[in-house]
Parts: sequence; structure tokens; C-alpha cells
Amino acid sequence: MSVMRDDSGPGRPGLAGCAVAAAGLGWLGGPGTPVGHTSPPIAPPAGPGQTAWRFEGEYGLYIGLDSAGLEVRWLTEEPAPGLGRAIVDGRVVDEQRTARSDTHEARLSVDAPVVTIEYGADGADRLHRTEIRLGPPPRPAVDLPGSDSVFVFGDVHGEFDRVLQLLARAGLIDAELRWTGGHATLALLGDLFDRGNDVTRLLWFVYRLEREAEAAGGRVLTLLGNHEAMVMSGDLRYVSPKEAGIAERHDMSYQKLFDPATSILGRWLAGKPGLARLGDLLLAHGGVSPPYLEYSVQSYQDTLGTFISEPLFTGWHAPAFLEEFPRATSLDSAQVYRRYEFFFAPESVLWYRDLVLTDTLGAHLDAVLDHFGADVHVVGHTPVRTIRQSYGGRLIAVDLLDAAAEMLLLARRPGGGWNRFAVGFAGDPRPLGPAPEAGLANR
Repeated sequence: MSVMRDDSGPGRPGLAGCAVAAAGLGWLGGPGTPVGHTSPPIAPPAGPGQTAWRFEGEYGLYIGLDSAGLEVRWLTEEPAPGLGRAIVDGRVVDEQRTARSDTHEARLSVDAPVVTIEYGADGADRLHRTEIRLGPPPRPAVDLPGSDSVFVFGDVHGEFDRVLQLLARAGLIDAELRWTGGHATLALLGDLFDRGNDVTRLLWFVYRLEREAEAAGGRVLTLLGNHEAMVMSGDLRYVSPKEAGIAERHDMSYQKLFDPATSILGRWLAGKPGLARLGDLLLAHGGVSPPYLEYSVQSYQDTLGTFISEPLFTGWHAPAFLEEFPRATSLDSAQVYRRYEFFFAPESVLWYRDLVLTDTLGAHLDAVLDHFGADVHVVGHTPVRTIRQSYGGRLIAVDLLDAAAEMLLLARRPGGGWNRFAVGFAGDPRPLGPAPEAGLANR
């Protein structure tokens, strides 16, 4: 049997298909339509209102860890000699020059918790700079104190320029793309990956912005969505041609760019939560379905962290791994099936849609909010035309058919509760429309 998934749902292969590795039957599922090129793509000419593909700097940057230190790969628009260097406390501790090319790779030996990497064309007026942290990612906080101003993105899908426009309009970043939001909270509810052209650049931007917000007393909270799980597990059907081209030019798989064990961005993403409570707000990518009422936010995160650290997570679409897996694992078929369901089933917190698609689940939503001690459930994943609230305001849906066209703003009222707005590209923030209430029979 085959496993087919599209963005309307992850597909259900059944116990034999999902737990087949443990049963020793051989894996018959796999990724859908392969994404890639027979040769690396070049940037297409920009048409009216379009931006040419960008590869320099963090648009095409990969940094990984290996036994020798750091592996740094970057791209230049034109063939040129390259230069990569590691800087600690303002001092160059290692550097390497590369041959004339538009693809570059440097191996840098460095042992420090915080490192600035400079890279680009040797002799250029200015090198690109990216600061990284080499220690283990901190355990994510998932039960957080509230904030008076909360900005929320749904599924932005690599729309980096749009994200910047909305953050600037909201006063959260300046012209240098630095955090200016003070004590505000910015939440991204997953699906930064896929479809859009600038996923890699967006991820490096959020990676940095988190630290800047924390230093200013604010917060950037990034959650995992189903597309993060798909890419890191090897399902690359929705990767854009431009993003796939970054991996091809680096002579790597796209999945490897974000490997949870070896990639700086992959390690960072693997430490992100899938469910979080922010004061009286419950945040998730898809939403909390009935089976997940048995979890707390912390126990859900503990399970997520365990499952994502296991080799099976990155091996779901690797035939050679799955062929060997039955002989190497101590997991039984039920345990394998539980892992598949956790990440890919329709009831998964990363995939659940029913709360947004119907208005008949008021009783379940009340149970969710009561169980997690929240007043409002904010979710992405299920696309809507504009940010909207339902169930008397207890649910807010923020995933848009037109990705990153709006951002939710929740401003706390002095007497309690929230003023609710959609921030767009023009005009004042738009108050959200009235929230229909579910019928009493459904509560």
C-alpha cells in the first residue's frame, strides 16, 4: 500500500503501513511527488511587481556541526573567491578561503558558546554576519506568563518580505530589522516552511529575533507546524523550486539543511514547542483534539521532545533506514504507530482542523479551555480568508488563504479580556468581526 498525503490531511496508512518497520514487513510508503531539479535552478528574471530570487547571505546559508567544528556553506550571486571566518569576542579564531565559485564551503574550528560567522566573497566591501549559539538548545518554556500585547502569525510559508512589512507596521522591528517591540510577544504558529521562496532567510531572521526580543524583555514564540514535521522527516512535496535549489547548489538534501542533530537551524527547530499556554491563551498550530486532553502542555512537550529526538523521526521517508529499522529497534508496532499518529494523524495537534471547519464543537472547545486553564484557543493550519473568531470569541483562526496577508493583534483591556485586531499592509488595525456563538446544544 502507499501513503498519500496532501495539505488537506496527512493520510492514514493503518497499522500495517505505519508500524511496518517494527513488524518487519518493509516500508511501502514514502514521499509524494519528488521535488527537485536535474540541475540547480537559476534566478528567473523578475517580472512587474516580482522580486528576483535571492541566494546571498542568509537566503542561502547553511551552518552545521560535525566532529571537526563548524561546516559553513554559502552562495554568491556571481562566481568569486570566498572567505569564511569565525569570530569570538571580537577576535577571529579561524578563517578559510575558498576557490572561485558561486557555491562555497568552509570548515571552521571553534569552541565557544556564541560565535559570529562572517562569510561572502573574498575582497567584498562587506561580509555577511550571522551569530549562532553552539550549546544545546534550552528546554522550551510552554507555560508562560501573559503579555499585554500579543501579535500572532498563522502559516507564513516562507513569505519573508510580507512578514517584515507587517512587523514594521506594528512597530516590532526597525529599518535594520532589529526588535523594537519592547515587552510585546510575537507568536508564530508554525508552517514557516514550504511553498514560499524565502524559508531559509525567514528562519535565520526569527532565530536572531528571538534573542533580541528576550534581551528587551519581550518574547518571540515559535511553534512547530505540520510542515516543519514534514520537512524534517523527509516529506518534501511542498518545498518551492527556489528553496530546493539552495540544497542542490550545496550538494545536500533539503532535509539535511534542517537536520535536528547536525544543523544549527534544525537543532533550534527541534527544540520548539508544539503547544503552549501564554497566560489565558492556548496556542497551537492545528488545535487540540479529544485524544490530547490527556496531556498537559508540559507532558505534550516532553513527548514531542522525546519523539523528535529519535532516529525514526527523520527516517520516515528513508527506505534504507526503514529496511534496517525492524532489526535495530526495541519499539513494538503500537509504539511506532503512536509516533506516527502524534506527528501525522488528522487528530494530531499539528493537523487538527475540526474546530475551525465546524461550529458544532463548543462542548469540546470548552473542555479544552477548561483543561488547559485558558480562555481563548488560537490556531493556524486551516485556511480562512481573513483572521476570524468563532464560538463566542473562544477560538481565533489565523491561517490565511493568502499567506502572511494579516497578523493578529491582541491588546489586553484594563478590566480583563482582549481587544482583537487584524494588522494588514495598509490602514489602521481592523477590529475582528463579531464572533458567532455555537448553539447551546453543542456546548
